[in-house]
Amino acid sequence: MKVLSIDVGTSFIKAALVDTSEELKIIDYSNIPVETKKPEPLAYEHNPRDVVNAVVKLLKHYSKFKPDVVSLSTYLFGFIAVDSDLKPLTGILTWQDERATMILEQLKPYTRELYQRTGCPPLHIYTLAKILWLRQKHPDILGKTKLFLDAKSYLLSVLTGETVTDYSTASGTYQLLNISNLKWDDLALNIAGIDESKLPSLAEGDTITILRGSIASETNLNGTQLVLGVYDGGSMILGLTGGKSDIAVVNLGTSAMFRTTSNQPVVDSSPLMRFQTYYLLRGVWLSGGGLNNGSVVVDYILKLLYGSIDSRIYEEVFSELSKRVNVEPKVISIPILFPERLPYISSFKRMMLAKLSLEVDRIDVVRGVVEGVLMLLALIDRAMRDNGVKYSEVRVGGKLSQHYFVRYVLSNLLKTRVVYPQIPDAVHVGNSLLALKALESPGKLQQVLDSLLHTAEAVIPNPKAIETYNALFNEFSEIIDKIYISN
Repeated sequence: MKVLSIDVGTSFIKAALVDTSEELKIIDYSNIPVETKKPEPLAYEHNPRDVVNAVVKLLKHYSKFKPDVVSLSTYLFGFIAVDSDLKPLTGILTWQDERATMILEQLKPYTRELYQRTGCPPLHIYTLAKILWLRQKHPDILGKTKLFLDAKSYLLSVLTGETVTDYSTASGTYQLLNISNLKWDDLALNIAGIDESKLPSLAEGDTITILRGSIASETNLNGTQLVLGVYDGGSMILGLTGGKSDIAVVNLGTSAMFRTTSNQPVVDSSPLMRFQTYYLLRGVWLSGGGLNNGSVVVDYILKLLYGSIDSRIYEEVFSELSKRVNVEPKVISIPILFPERLPYISSFKRMMLAKLSLEVDRIDVVRGVVEGVLMLLALIDRAMRDNGVKYSEVRVGGKLSQHYFVRYVLSNLLKTRVVYPQIPDAVHVGNSLLALKALESPGKLQQVLDSLLHTAEAVIPNPKAIETYNALFNEFSEIIDKIYISN
């Protein structure tokens, strides 16, 4: 079977043609950058036309291979209002869009109950806050809105004529889905001032639909099967684990995440609501959290200090960091360029460097930033452990994970074996495994995954490094508690 995997990310729209007939093999790979628009202060949007055009370009390119199925993943937190003809009334607001932060005060009376119902703590990135922001700032647009969609349901409306999204994308994007009964939540809808007719329909991620309409005809793919898919992070988890429990997954891309699977929804018993829980697929939930500040912060500091973020700079810097793994860290960074998805951390406090001295060089500063990103993930890990979530291994993917220094620090911060599967573009693997599950034998999934993992590299924590990073994490946590905790 030939699977065309399309992954719509916030920086690139990526595609891969994957052959699943024996071992999973990527035959061809492409990506198209997607530009972020900033029409006003705090705005970060994608032009819907740009996204559609990029996807159409990829579909045209791969149509010559005659794929058997298209499998689709998209980013979380996309928000777009459309009219009765499904035409965009807004851009696609991404997770970087900060305009809805002003709304969070209105949600305070409901935050705990919303969290228990939806698994989503009070954050500006969710659709609920964006609807309230639109109601307050652009009532004219609100009055014309037929549907509030996410990036996936908007794309599907163009590609198939259906306004549907999968449960995982809905769970992680809207703060409107009840994670226990998998229905649009009455309380959340009431707060938003809408009913479910304003939202897309819901389906499992392994649901099959059909490409149809003018674009399907234009790309010579009319009638081709399409798997709804799950959100991009969920697809990565499937690609690295096959959905197996007892394994945590860390993604270190532009943003970052730390999640584990469970057979029931788990929320934080602490009033701080330190992690999120989203639904994934067929009775599996994901507990953990995402960070807005992943490699985007490392890119920022490298460009600031070195004037470039090309591959040569990355290689030189991380090669030097690997040589310093036994050297005590000199700098602590709270690497918050964008407001964080950790609701107890203030949206108004930004990046900080501490312990700078005359002995500190550029490499030390970069190291502090990288360790800071990983320590933000460790905050999520500690919260999950407090709530009885357990795992025996961490599997890593994403841009930063390819560097040994990153895996070394993470292993010792989490006191756990860290495995680097060396699976390029695990999202494409996850999308392909989902297509296998939907159309062929589910029993083939583990066989394919085992073949992919045979070259995996592992880092085992060592007692001395655990002691070093435990002390560093305590200092980091003290700064967070004293300066960054929201009142």
